[in-house]
Amino acid sequence: MIMNQNKKSLPWHVVEKQILKETNWLRAVIDTPFGNEGSVPITCEECLLRKIALLIVTGRVHVKEIKKAASLASFWFNKSKHQEQERKPRIIHGADWHNSTMEKIENHFLHQNYEVEREPNLHWGRADLGVHKNGEKALYIEVGTTSLFKLLTNLMQMKNSVYLIVPNDDKLIEFTCS
Repeated sequence: MIMNQNKKSLPWHVVEKQILKETNWLRAVIDTPFGNEGSVPITCEECLLRKIALLIVTGRVHVKEIKKAASLASFWFNKSKHQEQERKPRIIHGADWHNSTMEKIENHFLHQNYEVEREPNLHWGRADLGVHKNGEKALYIEVGTTSLFKLLTNLMQMKNSVYLIVPNDDKLIEFTCS
């Protein structure tokens, strides 16, 4: 049951209005791959968006859109922390923008002494990158598009972690699972 700050149930029409607001926002900010309908068990986009919106409205998942300030050239440092990083195999995964963005993000976190894993397994599918450091929430990063079914399934299963979607160079969508 959805509650307001005074711990009272909210009327259904107030809750439905918020679910619709979140659904419309998700539709606008999440890019999904074209023609991927056959690889997931649920393909109803509206159903998936509504379920993700419910996770947000009920507070199980917190979400925020982070827009890059005009003064920033990039969200990511673009220098390597270690020389051995230079010897790592080049990322060959998707289009040029996707590859170069994954490499920038990987270098950004390596520079800050995080462990970075390429294509870690999730509850459903794989993320592009997994970022870990003792004492901090696990961070899973998707660059570009992602399946709504994959997003929903992983948000429902992940605990104490962050799921970051990088749809382009100018914004990030951060889902925090408590």
